Amino acid sequence: MQRRISFYLLLVVSLWSILPQPVCGDGAAPLSPETLYSEAQAVYLANLARHERGLPPLRWNVQLSDAARWFSWDSVARRPAPYCGHEDTLGRSPGERARLFGYKGAAGAENAFCGDVIPQQAIDAWMQSAGHRENLLSPDWREVGLGYYRQPDGWRSYVTQDLGHDAVHPPVVIADEALTTTTPLVDLYVYSNQDGGFTSMGPAIEMRVSNDPCMSGAAWRPYAPRQTWSLSPGEGWRTVYVQTRDALGRTVTVSDTIYLGSDLPPAELGAAQMSSTRAQVTVYPTEPSDLPMVQFSLGWLGDDSFETFKHWWGAGERVDDAAARGGSAYRLRSGEGESFAWVYTTDFVRDVPLVAYFRLKVADNREPGEVARLAVDGGGVEYGPLNLRGTDFAAANVYQEFALPFVFSGQEPFLIFKWWRSGETDVTIDSVAILTAPQPATVPLVWDVPGGNYRGQGVWLRYTDGHGRFSAIQEASLYPPDWQVSPDSLLLLAECNAAHPPATRLQVRPPCGVGGWQVTENVPWLVAIANGEEVQVRADPTGLAVGVHTGALTLSATGAADAPPQTIPVTLCVLDTLHRAHIPVIMVD
Repeated sequence: MQRRISFYLLLVVSLWSILPQPVCGDGAAPLSPETLYSEAQAVYLANLARHERGLPPLRWNVQLSDAARWFSWDSVARRPAPYCGHEDTLGRSPGERARLFGYKGAAGAENAFCGDVIPQQAIDAWMQSAGHRENLLSPDWREVGLGYYRQPDGWRSYVTQDLGHDAVHPPVVIADEALTTTTPLVDLYVYSNQDGGFTSMGPAIEMRVSNDPCMSGAAWRPYAPRQTWSLSPGEGWRTVYVQTRDALGRTVTVSDTIYLGSDLPPAELGAAQMSSTRAQVTVYPTEPSDLPMVQFSLGWLGDDSFETFKHWWGAGERVDDAAARGGSAYRLRSGEGESFAWVYTTDFVRDVPLVAYFRLKVADNREPGEVARLAVDGGGVEYGPLNLRGTDFAAANVYQEFALPFVFSGQEPFLIFKWWRSGETDVTIDSVAILTAPQPATVPLVWDVPGGNYRGQGVWLRYTDGHGRFSAIQEASLYPPDWQVSPDSLLLLAECNAAHPPATRLQVRPPCGVGGWQVTENVPWLVAIANGEEVQVRADPTGLAVGVHTGALTLSATGAADAPPQTIPVTLCVLDTLHRAHIPVIMVD
């Protein structure tokens, strides 16, 4: 009897509401290189379809792919009968799944193919369906996840495509997200952030590009979305780093990776080729001897140029000022009684101790009485006012910052920063910078980013004594002066005359300024492959006796970089029999 198989296309339009719930139960089996290659090809082919219509490419994303893979698996492995839909067996929508798998931006548009198809067939089918085509070609999306699942002992399969847009992350995409190139000269598409605001960079006005994450020697130039760039020569994985900057000096650094050469190693495909997010970021501050504490910010800033800035009463006007952030400020002029202005947001970190630094200047600093007041309304809770006399300013017509601690909490949705001119001299207000509460300036320092969504934003830091003295804001170094390797040694286990054990991974950050680096082994049974900021380490126990064997990996800079090598000791235990235990795991968001 011949079995008839039907294939179905499904789509879901954008769902903006996100309601987190736990993810529980089993997951799909580890992805094979063939499956990863199919997913990557589907991303690339979708971008070719967008390119043909003048649309920017989508960046392949880890969290969206995890959500898509899980749903494809859930739609087959957890259902006794063929299923075509977008609600998983736990009753959740695409947007909810994306959030649960760690995607912090907007998501919810989903395409699905309920059947076993190669990547080109999936893209062709979606392009022939009006709703799917609208999802795939929408200019609203910037990132994409793909999930393939094929039933191991049956005929059912599922393909899922999830789309997203994270406001804090303007991706760079090399060659429409192709996996390989045989020429070092490649095309880049560099996104710009759009609206900006208190928590994300505004439209890019400048950019710089480098093959080095530290941007060594890279010059700033006017922003342009399409670029031609030359990869580092040779063969292997190549990463391009792009840093953009807005009118207020806020930056974000993004990257993409491609294989330069004709022999792509499919086994090395994985997260290293995809965009992702982190809950923590490591910074390398230099502790000043007299300012032992440090504060952090992801460029959190309120400015007179924002749409939410409003001058409520009294005399005043916006002025050009080269000394102000972004080149403009707002002057509250004396006369006509008191003047008042504010700037507000409804989208900011809640229930975390913060410090607002108001930046302003006065035309005359000789007045002994009050000339200005500052306050923060943190969700209906008033902090301040901070009363300023003319003599509190070190000089006239020179910007000075004043600190006011606060917490954005309470029931009200508004976080409001307020300025009053209350004296007889002009007060010019520039901006308010928001930083975390002071903490000891250890080196290095792992910062738990409020909101848990670090995506390459420039990290501002400020040193302080915690009692009113503080340094100027500077951008932190995110790259170490020395090699940073985790773990700093490896213990591998292998069974005599058995299959090779799975790879172990090292996370590597080379010293700042090292444009390229390599890993070498000192014993034949040790195999190491560098891939982005990761080294995959495998042991080949063939011919080795039962017992303990030692070796080492050496990380060294390539080219003319002046950086001493780093050695990682490796111990391999070869056993007669390796006993395995299976432990159930529950994932809880």
